[in-house]
Amino acid sequence: MTKINPGLISLALLLTMIISSFLAYSVMSSFGYVTVQDVRFYGPNNELISAHLYVPADATPQKPAPGILAIHGYNNQKEYMDNTALELARRGYVVLAIDMTGHGFSEGAVGLFSYGAVAGLNYLRSLAYVDKNNIGLVGMSMGGWAIQAAALAVPDGYKSMFYMDSYVLPPSVAPKLKNVAIQMAFADEFTPYWLQVPTGKDIPRSPVLKQIFNVSEDIVPGKVYGDISKGTARILYSPYIDHAASTDDPTSIGNVIEWMQMTLKGGKDIPRNDLIFPLKQLFTSIAFLAAVAFIFSFGTFLLDTKYFQDLTAPTPEYRGFTGSSYWIAAAITTLLGPLLFLPTFIEWGMNPLFLNVLTPQAPTNRYLAWMDTVALVTVILLAVFYYLSLKKKGFNFENTGLKLPLEKILKSFVFAVFVLAPVYLTLAYCYAFFRVPFTLAGLPEPIVLRPMSMVRFGFTVMYFLPFLFYYLVIAVLFYGFMRFKAGNVSLSKEIIINSLIISLGSIGFLLYYYIPLYLGMPQTLSWNYVFGGVPLAMIYYIVVPIISIITVSIITYYNRRTGNAWIGAFIAALLITWYNVAFAAFHVAMPP
Repeated sequence: MTKINPGLISLALLLTMIISSFLAYSVMSSFGYVTVQDVRFYGPNNELISAHLYVPADATPQKPAPGILAIHGYNNQKEYMDNTALELARRGYVVLAIDMTGHGFSEGAVGLFSYGAVAGLNYLRSLAYVDKNNIGLVGMSMGGWAIQAAALAVPDGYKSMFYMDSYVLPPSVAPKLKNVAIQMAFADEFTPYWLQVPTGKDIPRSPVLKQIFNVSEDIVPGKVYGDISKGTARILYSPYIDHAASTDDPTSIGNVIEWMQMTLKGGKDIPRNDLIFPLKQLFTSIAFLAAVAFIFSFGTFLLDTKYFQDLTAPTPEYRGFTGSSYWIAAAITTLLGPLLFLPTFIEWGMNPLFLNVLTPQAPTNRYLAWMDTVALVTVILLAVFYYLSLKKKGFNFENTGLKLPLEKILKSFVFAVFVLAPVYLTLAYCYAFFRVPFTLAGLPEPIVLRPMSMVRFGFTVMYFLPFLFYYLVIAVLFYGFMRFKAGNVSLSKEIIINSLIISLGSIGFLLYYYIPLYLGMPQTLSWNYVFGGVPLAMIYYIVVPIISIITVSIITYYNRRTGNAWIGAFIAALLITWYNVAFAAFHVAMPP
């Protein structure tokens, strides 16, 4: 059978990324009815705010349309509100989805300048084709406090608000706010801390919500309290999801649609369950998966070229763990990450020693605090096992996969850059023209690959080496110490086994936490509610199993393909540095 040229496969995957992004944009623009624009504007403090503006075709200065300001949650970007924005825009609303300060392409730091929300509302009201007397506000999580800041700063500038898995903070300001909808998911991780009730089943009896609603009895979800015409209306929604899922959930987005149709005039009467955003998610997911597949196919193509072919060499004889020792090492590997996660992620990642102008991204710092602790403990354990048993088996430096001359190590780094560069350039093109990043949807917390601003790009140097340390340790672990059946299995089987080892503990950890939440039971994990505590940490952990599977698959593939541990580690470290630095929020003020 004729072998398909990996270069042709790579070209087909690049075209798949572009075509899928175009199709995603077609859905996002409601197949031509909505124009999606990338806009930048300055706020009252001269802060630059980046946003996507969704303009329906029939919104004109002669016939202004109702407007909606949509704001994402902490450590998200404006694209997280795409699904909500496109469904509102196709119903005739002009939607402005901003990057909060410190997020995405907006400047500043987290929380500065009223999150950029006042600037966003003023900009929306300045548009000639927006009905200034008919504006709604939607904010997810921290975005709820952002729209609240805008509502308090411009009290006559809006008619209704939707707190998407958020709440009025402090509740005492609720009387100053008009037509408030509060959605708190049944399995929301923050319920005990924000609403002062132990489980999702208790949300209607929350003393915090009762104060906001100005009632003494338990609140009935879906019931309108007060008078919409007087601006005193209140309503509670509690969909059967968790916190992070709210921006991608049909019921959640349907709740936003319902409330805006109830409180604003001028939108199209399209039913709340008539939704097209899942089709957009499908296309962005195809683009994401094509990008991952490209890393394998294009690397294969490059290794066959004259310049890079000397990076491949036979794999040395395996002298690592075998028999019961292998399974003990596998058990330690799969459990170590979950066991070390909460103390390192919650406490160390926000330490002022690490959070500074050189490493200003708190979320990236938190991941690194955890990952490098895992790597350091792994190195110590491997050293112990080496002196106890592996040294007797003749295990030496060559067996680690690290033994390469310096020029080949540098060439391996160049190779990794060459593998990822076409993906990045294709993504930048698609984002510029189609407004969509490559997004793996279908998870409660999607995985998003997006391009970087020049400022963000500059921080890749600072963050790359700490990520490289972790991935070098993982590469050496699976190269020299933990080859299933001494490597005498197919590459595909080895990738599957290694993926299971790296992810099963994480999956179990998530299930241990989330199953009780969905059953309406108290949380199984506890920690001081500092820097977001367990809820924020576990939301961030949702993506860990998938990212672990992707990176260990890359590492395993290139370990076998090249006979060394450097190339897979370089590619994984560059990919995850890019993923985090492009995505994470700044806690130290930076330009865009």
